[in-house]
Amino acid sequence: MRHFLPLLLGLSLFQLCSPARGQEDEAGLKVVLEKAYLNWRDAMLRKDAKAWAASITLYRQTVIRNMVVSERKTFPDAVFASEVQPPALSGLRLLEAQAVGDTAHLVYFGRVDMGQDKELIRENLLKLKFHHENGAWKYDSNRISRLDGAPEVIKDLQAGKRPDFLDTPEYTPPGSMPPPPPLCRVPDYKAGSKLQSFGYETTMSMNGFNYDPVRDGLDQQILIGGLVKGHNEITLHIKPVPRPEGEKAVLQIRVYLLPKDSGKPGAEVLRWQAPESGAPAQVTLPIEVKP
Repeated sequence: MRHFLPLLLGLSLFQLCSPARGQEDEAGLKVVLEKAYLNWRDAMLRKDAKAWAASITLYRQTVIRNMVVSERKTFPDAVFASEVQPPALSGLRLLEAQAVGDTAHLVYFGRVDMGQDKELIRENLLKLKFHHENGAWKYDSNRISRLDGAPEVIKDLQAGKRPDFLDTPEYTPPGSMPPPPPLCRVPDYKAGSKLQSFGYETTMSMNGFNYDPVRDGLDQQILIGGLVKGHNEITLHIKPVPRPEGEKAVLQIRVYLLPKDSGKPGAEVLRWQAPESGAPAQVTLPIEVKP
């Protein structure tokens, strides 16, 4: 299945008068953002649902809620069920505090401890993302970048050098956040999909949610809003793309009911494959689920 953001995510935004920031501005931004993160971290450790909702962006809160109910779990209880712990910032070296538009991030280097065995803790990069929302910074999400295969980068960071990658788009706040998605229905069944799309760019939509386009690849998803008893529909928006000479285009989708026990196989409720003559520009496929 495609990796979904863990329940340890959050974000905040802040409008700046100028993208250029001096050392004092960066130091002040660091203090404000770290406070926002630590408010969220404290809520997670105390399993305080009210404080958690107040400290995380509405976008991330909605994404997490939709994933939880789609997996037939209880919200917000499942938010605090993860064994992964929000990392402490003590012992980490701040590489950058940066804000662009209504978004900001903190980037750290060091031994990021998320509750794993001590021998598994490595020197990595930790990026915390924020969004300025309703007049205040709120935490949105985190990302850990492993440096196992980059010994020269680790050496430079240990020597206190500023890494060039901080100037890349990946390490620049985007400036704005997408609007929160709608709240999905509470499904009768947890469901997943497997989409093969070679020679096509295929966008799947279901229950009012559009998924990222799949082009010349295989994608697996938990379906947001799952399936309900009776009639369901899934729509594919399809565009042909060039294929290497001699290779055929293939487009197939399968949808499964997923059991609570992840070790057991799912029950297939839909299989559709485009004809060899070519796929239509759009196809809506019915899924009938009997109790």
